Amino acid sequence: MDIKVELGKKIRLLREKKGLTREDFCDDELELTVRQLTRIEAGQSLPTLPKLTFISQRLAVPIHHLIDEEYYELPKRYLQLKQRLYKLYTYREEDRIAKKEQTFDEIYENYYGSLPEEEQLSIDVQQACMDVHLAENADFGEGILSDYFSQILQKKEYSINDLLIIELYFHCIHFRGYDEKIFLVLFNKVIEQVDYSVDVEMFLLIKVLLAAGSVFMEYDNYSKLIDIVKVINLIMQTSQDFQKKPAIDIFEAKYWLFSQGDTEKAEQKYVDGAQCAKLFGDIALSEKILKEWELDLKVFNEKQ
Repeated sequence: MDIKVELGKKIRLLREKKGLTREDFCDDELELTVRQLTRIEAGQSLPTLPKLTFISQRLAVPIHHLIDEEYYELPKRYLQLKQRLYKLYTYREEDRIAKKEQTFDEIYENYYGSLPEEEQLSIDVQQACMDVHLAENADFGEGILSDYFSQILQKKEYSINDLLIIELYFHCIHFRGYDEKIFLVLFNKVIEQVDYSVDVEMFLLIKVLLAAGSVFMEYDNYSKLIDIVKVINLIMQTSQDFQKKPAIDIFEAKYWLFSQGDTEKAEQKYVDGAQCAKLFGDIALSEKILKEWELDLKVFNEKQ
């Protein structure tokens, strides 16, 4: 029998035996939503270990009574592919886009169907982010946001998937209505996550903050970029991972140019970013940064 179907039936029977509706069982839905429980009980998705722990506590039974925990060992190759998705930026370049699409294809073909729902969501969100970005259409993210965004707004601490969904929301802002109040609330909460996050979460915080920075630039709020620069520099110093330094140098350059009107400092940061990218072996990005400096300087001069 399919492990998802067997587990779902067992959870539903134990819940009903306790006389609990799905709404009562999920309580405030911070740990588990009614929609997620419905899918689990229908055998359509496998809960993650944290959600299974919550379910076992609500049912007052040990986890091993519900499922053998060995099912929660994720394949090593899948984890490698997932890490690749986190770190691969396309910059709208065809070879990078193709590499990312190949990574998605391998996951969907070989692993997706047997993954817990939270892992599937992680992949779906990243796919949606790429689709929104490349198609310049927020519709690709609407389904995920309608299901999960309200839950995120209630949280104080964010999981990896929460950060990915916030990143998706920031990407969608470019192509739909902009609620500045909600955006700023999320932006400030993301900054606060520095106190809670480690390892992978730190890297994702940088990604989300970069996405937030693109929103500030979209709405000509360049003065806020320096806040992002300071936080990400702190994260990089803590993690000793400086792969995103070229992007941070660009943010700081745009701050000096468009917010402070200091062309000398702006040029130096663009040069720093280009040199850093070149040092990392990314010649294409280095050249892209220098071209962006020329374009930004032209825009700045036209506004004077």
